[in-house]
Amino acid sequence: MTEALSSPAKDVFEAARTRLGADRIQLGAHLQRFEARPGQGVTAHFSDRVHGGVTRAVEARLLVAADGIHSTARRVFYPDEGPPCWNGAVMWRGVTEAPPFLDGRTMIMSGHTSQKFVCYPIASSGAHQSLNFVAELRFDPTQLAERGDWNKPGRLEDFLPRFETWRFPWLDVPALIRAAGPVYVYPMVDRDPLPRWSFGPVTLLGDAAHPMYPIGSNGASQAILDSRVLTGCLRHHGSDPERGLARYDEIRRAATSEIVLANRRQGPEAAMQLVEDRAPDGFARIDDVVTESELAAIAESYKRLAGFSVVELNARESLAAPTA
Repeated sequence: MTEALSSPAKDVFEAARTRLGADRIQLGAHLQRFEARPGQGVTAHFSDRVHGGVTRAVEARLLVAADGIHSTARRVFYPDEGPPCWNGAVMWRGVTEAPPFLDGRTMIMSGHTSQKFVCYPIASSGAHQSLNFVAELRFDPTQLAERGDWNKPGRLEDFLPRFETWRFPWLDVPALIRAAGPVYVYPMVDRDPLPRWSFGPVTLLGDAAHPMYPIGSNGASQAILDSRVLTGCLRHHGSDPERGLARYDEIRRAATSEIVLANRRQGPEAAMQLVEDRAPDGFARIDDVVTESELAAIAESYKRLAGFSVVELNARESLAAPTA
């Protein structure tokens, strides 16, 4: 199971297994249903995707459902929600082994709302790095025929021709794409903010609670913040964990709902579209198109919204500290 993980993900997985104990992490378990008993706990039923056809029940005080954009738990609470919302964008993601570009620690985003390329290093080995990339194209929004799925193989011919001329002195985009291993395709989807996450001994976390467009690197980041705040709330309400879940809901739901809506407006990537609108035929100097203060304002506004403002981060206590 872990062979499919990248090196950084394997490191995190091994650290979690070491700290929690190997028996605390069960792979291949898929949540099928649950019975919640407010004040008494919850029984969760899982199918076994490794051995197939095996279902087991687990008794617990709480169920924290972090089961993604197609969350079983979310569907129990909101059975009429329907499929994810698609904005017309389709993304192709791959990983390429290549020499570092620029300073070797840089993430680049190039393009605009209709066509974009994102690339950044995820691991280093000798003179090469593993470079993760996302090539994005936008189409006229129509009914989404397929679920968002990270495991659907993509075809280079469906997107590479649109990036053939994207060659910079420090990065050859078409060459990078051609050198990639498997490429996967998926639509850019999210869901509308919810009025509630926590129901007695059950709550939602991460994409199960607030799936958002992958803008501003906020999908995993907000799930981490969820976990930190949830930890603090459970510490404070140790004798009443359900109150801890309710308090976590109160703190995190409003904040993440704003990010979901901001990402629909392009979030920090609005700066890219601003330049495209002002200089659709290109430019010689970026300073002639947009001022440094405009760019800084867009970035800082999103950082504050997402909880990444350096000043605010350094001034507050740990999110995992007990939260009243």
